[in-house]
Amino acid sequence: MSAARRPDAGHATSEGEQATPEELNKASSQAAPSQPVLSLPDLIGQGEWRLALATARVQGAPLDLEQALDAVLTVQSAVRARRYPAARQAAAELTPLLPALPEPEGSALRAQVDPEELTGALRALDAGQKVTDPAELATLLAGALAGPLTRAEALNMQGILHAVSGEAEQARTLLDAAMQADPGHYRALTNLGNLEMEAGQFAEAEAVYRRVLALNPEYDGGHHNLGVALRRQGRVGEGVKSIRRGQQLSMKRSKDDTNAEMKEQFAQNPFMRNLRWVLIAVVVLIVFLVVRGVGG
Repeated sequence: MSAARRPDAGHATSEGEQATPEELNKASSQAAPSQPVLSLPDLIGQGEWRLALATARVQGAPLDLEQALDAVLTVQSAVRARRYPAARQAAAELTPLLPALPEPEGSALRAQVDPEELTGALRALDAGQKVTDPAELATLLAGALAGPLTRAEALNMQGILHAVSGEAEQARTLLDAAMQADPGHYRALTNLGNLEMEAGQFAEAEAVYRRVLALNPEYDGGHHNLGVALRRQGRVGEGVKSIRRGQQLSMKRSKDDTNAEMKEQFAQNPFMRNLRWVLIAVVVLIVFLVVRGVGG
């Protein structure tokens, strides 16, 4: 299954974590008599992370609660984009925050997210990228399938594996389940578009890819695959423009991912941390010698 590239080969840039004006308005309208009032615990329990964060800000919630919700939202965005270093970092930031959160929001959030289980699920997702046996992958992803922040990606990965094996119906079932688990998972939606491409339904694929880009306009894979769908319909000029846009975003994505991986390695490896200071000292020494030589 491919739209001129392997399914799910394109990567997305992370979505912004700031609440949009529409979300802030929606959060503000919760107090209106004509609107059903959803409390912060209700929003957290439903996994409405963006609206929960916007509501917390509108209501002037304690800073640690805002920080915890922002970290959860960062995990969700990073998982959608398959940026596991960023997701693990955000999960680690949750650990010291969760025990001291105000009630009842704290209990609601702890019921949804356990940082240790979340970290294990994220590592399973990372490791699962190299697994090619469906049964082995299902076993590996058992924890991720049980977690609200990782379930959609686990289903997406299983769907991809069935798709590349030519099992389109099984793939579609899993990808549809991924979208039910997380309607904002634009990579799972992209893979549903790829199934349309494989079936020769190019106009239908185009419609799906446009939905993908409505969810994340900066997704390189969405632009690339849209370009392929357009070219297959004879709209070559439009297709080339879209593919070029995807290439530009892909280069930026690659650079950002490399920086994130290096940052994680420096943070986890004492030798790398010490090496950084050694390199800084060497640079300072070189600058000092150059300045001294010029002055002498």
